Amino acid sequence: MFGGGVGLRLSTSLVAFLTLFSSLSNAQQPKNAKALGEVLGGIPDLSIYYNLLKNNTDILFEIPNLAGVTLLAPSNEAFNKSQDFQPDNTTYLTTLLKYHIIRGVINTQSLSVGPSIYAPTLLTSSDQTNVSTGQNVIITRQDEETTVITTGLGSRSTISDPADISFSGGLIQIIDTLLVPPAPLEKTARDAYKDLTGFLGALYSTDLVSTFSQSKDVTILAPRNSAFQKIASPLSSLTKEKLTSILKYHLIPNKIIPASSFFIPSANFTNGTLDSQEGKQVLVTRLGNNLFFNRAQLLQADVLISNGVIHIIDGVLNPDLEESQQVPEEDVKSQSVAFTQPVSGAQTSTGTKVPVPFTSYLPCTSDCPVTTTSSAEVEEATTTTRGGVSTRSSSGMGVMPRCTGVGGYVAAGVVGVGMGMGFVGAV
Repeated sequence: MFGGGVGLRLSTSLVAFLTLFSSLSNAQQPKNAKALGEVLGGIPDLSIYYNLLKNNTDILFEIPNLAGVTLLAPSNEAFNKSQDFQPDNTTYLTTLLKYHIIRGVINTQSLSVGPSIYAPTLLTSSDQTNVSTGQNVIITRQDEETTVITTGLGSRSTISDPADISFSGGLIQIIDTLLVPPAPLEKTARDAYKDLTGFLGALYSTDLVSTFSQSKDVTILAPRNSAFQKIASPLSSLTKEKLTSILKYHLIPNKIIPASSFFIPSANFTNGTLDSQEGKQVLVTRLGNNLFFNRAQLLQADVLISNGVIHIIDGVLNPDLEESQQVPEEDVKSQSVAFTQPVSGAQTSTGTKVPVPFTSYLPCTSDCPVTTTSSAEVEEATTTTRGGVSTRSSSGMGVMPRCTGVGGYVAAGVVGVGMGMGFVGAV
């Protein structure tokens, strides 16, 4: 699609580009390290990336000149195989290039196998991200030979050989796939992590979507669909105000917290608390290799979104329980739910017998599929929840998305992120 000699207009500031990084003397690189232009010009497989930088040199002048940087440089093949690459879209290119520049030097050989790190990038524009230190990428050294970068919508890229290429301002890491900047909560839940549609629907039903998706630097504890299905009956009796309180209990404001931070051996962490938006604290407990928020177990860590991170959990948290009722039970296969009257038959992740509460509040795309639920299944569920009002249905209408003409999204696969234990830069 795009060859190594892609026709891009040379920037008038090319000379500045070629010499810029020679002044970054504090990056702790070898004394004989070459300037960036010289290094990139000598790697044929980075010719598209090199030409893009030459035409967007203003981005380079935003780079901090003390600690050095890591350039995540997509190979020519990474550009050629991408269906989203827009070489003539200036706004897109600015976002793309900034998200591929890490603040700080990341040497793969210095990473431990297993642990992940959050690394902030130069992407800070308010229309693209709401993370104060710059939107993050997650870097995981899976084994001695493989280092993976996880970004938005579960997208993953692998660092190619040769790794850790020095230049006078830091390091270059060649990657095999373009990175995807994290998307807002709504798109992430609808496209890539569809097991969160009940949670997202609940936010729509209580007018909390903007609180969760637009607040700066947040950590969200998001229950999976089956967590809502298990307590469909008690949920149906809640007022909107009460449901609002419960949902705010799942929002940790002003902090982006990697779940992996609870697994740092040197911290000797056993338990602690997090201050929620609702006002009450969430208990965090580590039992062996498992992590619990109150009695809800962490299922998937570190799902990046435009304003922070989501951790997916297997239960809905209840702020009204006594502290003694929030402590997870040891040596049990399944923790008790935080609400009374759990629904029988909703214990599977698919929840085929119980419709997912709140999904009727999801705005749907113009090609929104019409789903139905058999009368036998609905009768067993007895109720669905909509705005805190109990309803009974024999046609499944209570759980069908509302068509509102909202533009469609392209589905992306769900990719798990390995737990890690470190940071790069303050979060």
